[in-house]
Amino acid sequence: MSIDMRKVAAEIRERLGDAGFPEEGAANRSVLALAEEAGEFVGAYRRWSGQARRTGTFEEMRAELADVVIVAWLAAGELGIDLDAAVADKLAVMSERGWRDPVAE
Repeated sequence: MSIDMRKVAAEIRERLGDAGFPEEGAANRSVLALAEEAGEFVGAYRRWSGQARRTGTFEEMRAELADVVIVAWLAAGELGIDLDAAVADKLAVMSERGWRDPVAE
C-alpha cells in the first residue's frame, strides 16, 4: 500500500486548524511534537525490549514509530522541507561515503 504522506500531512494540518490550533507557531509545535513522539517511541521500545519497569507490546512500539514518521512529515511541511527530496539526498550521501571508516591497525 502506498501512502501520499504529503497529502496526509496537509489533511492533518487542516484538521489542526479546524480544531483551533493557530497557524502561527505551527512549525515550533511540530518540531516539539516530533521530539516528544521520538521519546515516546524510545519508551515503547524500552518496554517491549524488557529494559523498563513495565512491559510493552510490539504493537505499541510499532504505533509509536508510526507517530514519529507522521509528525516528521508534519514538521517538514511546516518548515517548507521537501522530505522526499531530503531523504533522497541523504541516501545518496550515505551510499557515497560508505558505512564505516577503515579500522586502524
